[in-house]
Amino acid sequence: MSSPVLTIELVLALLLALAVIAAVARWTRLPGPLLMIAGGVALSFVPGLERVHLDPDVFFLLFIPPLLYSDGWLIPKREFADVMRPVLLLAFGLVFATVVVVGFAMHTLIPALPLAAAFALGAIVSPTDAVATASMTARLPLPGRVSAILTGESLINDASGLVAFKFAVAAAATGVFSLASAGIELAWVALGGLVMGLACGWAIGVLRVGLKRVCVDDPTIQTVLSLLSPFAAYLAAEHVGVSGILAVVAAGLYGGWHDARTLSPATRQHAWEVWGMVLFVFNGLVFVLLGVTLPPAIETLARTESPARLAGYAITLWVIVTLVRIAWVYPGTYLPVLLFRSIREREARRDPRAVFLVGWSGLRGSVTMAAALSVPVLTAAGTPFPGRDLVIFLAATTIVLTLLVNGLTLPLLIRRLGVRSDGSRERERRAAEIAIAQAAAQALEREAAKLARGDETAEARKLVAEYAMRAARHTANADRRVELERVASSRRRLVTIALDAERRELASMLDAGLINDETRRAIEARIDHAEMLASDAPRAEHG
Repeated sequence: MSSPVLTIELVLALLLALAVIAAVARWTRLPGPLLMIAGGVALSFVPGLERVHLDPDVFFLLFIPPLLYSDGWLIPKREFADVMRPVLLLAFGLVFATVVVVGFAMHTLIPALPLAAAFALGAIVSPTDAVATASMTARLPLPGRVSAILTGESLINDASGLVAFKFAVAAAATGVFSLASAGIELAWVALGGLVMGLACGWAIGVLRVGLKRVCVDDPTIQTVLSLLSPFAAYLAAEHVGVSGILAVVAAGLYGGWHDARTLSPATRQHAWEVWGMVLFVFNGLVFVLLGVTLPPAIETLARTESPARLAGYAITLWVIVTLVRIAWVYPGTYLPVLLFRSIREREARRDPRAVFLVGWSGLRGSVTMAAALSVPVLTAAGTPFPGRDLVIFLAATTIVLTLLVNGLTLPLLIRRLGVRSDGSRERERRAAEIAIAQAAAQALEREAAKLARGDETAEARKLVAEYAMRAARHTANADRRVELERVASSRRRLVTIALDAERRELASMLDAGLINDETRRAIEARIDHAEMLASDAPRAEHG
């Protein structure tokens, strides 16, 4: 039976399912990725979704660039620079080790799986996933350095793993591979991809600034350009024969640095909201599609392999991936300290408990599944890609096992190990809030001294008092902060009562025909904005 393609109806059904599953995850506080995979498995039994065919090239082009670009854009640049050495050791050294160990081990365990296809599997499961890690550790007291390493690693190893994946897939599809030529080509495509990505990022930045200065500072247009940026970098790089993956990462890094300095507040807010929705949909769809593809892959494999043997393959791969990571992080942490005096003098002693958390937190997610689903169906000779269903199955089960075992046990491990957050982010945020409030108050004081009209001076003094109160909120001790939160909560309650009354009166006027829909929408937008300000401001001040 032929597999149906993703039609408009099927895409809409998947999006609806994604929204429902995400709502259930919020309601139950269960990990979203796991629920989405389970929902995808349930959807695979719905007629029309049991055998969905995804064009590998289209899938890779659609999903990978925006996911990588957002990682590069969002990564904290300062923290990334601080943890550059461990990140590079993980993102390149560990990825290479994982590809090699997984490749040889799985080829030995499954002789029918060609070595090149086994290397492709190793490359697929080598990248960790920032979204999966963040969703599983968002409320956990991880030290700031551990979080920075996990975030930085997931960005760089996405790129290194996917580049290795491209080479392995090409070798499996063509049957030709030379280590020497591959090394030279890798250096060329990597360097060329980085240069092309920076060039595209710079060109798009110039275009956006030029539109803003000459004629258009429209948040919608600016956001559309930002959405096109990862695809432009990827396609331009692939067109000249260099790495589109590294080009997207480089463009994202440049965009994150450049956009923060040039975009207007309205554009930043609009782009943030749009990108948040896009990333939610793309990441969620990958997990849902993972679940949708699992039962058909298992059904196909069950014709030649027993369920027990498939389970054994999956568990073996998870064990290999986990042990290789743990075996890598300890020498990667302590050997440079032992070998180089400058590192010993510059860096504090690393807590072995935190090192273990880095090793255990190697969660896989959307990038791994996107790569697995982009494995070609046919080789260059027109024959089926060797072991494609098995590769997809093992990639999917690796994601599930890392989320289930590694992810769900992280809270217990953190409690047992006695690891605590160092509070660095909270202290930095509070210091910044105090500094900007004091700077604003001083600027208003200077302006008030220049004002001639009494009403303007009074308004300036009022604003000074508000900024002084904001600074006090962030310098207050814990008991005082609780009292301030109680007062803020009371204010929110009163504001909510007033806004509810406004909504009721607005609805009455609309029902009575005193206003039209256009007027209602305009006033309703103002009420919505006031409600968001009332609910968000206290959280921002006390967060």
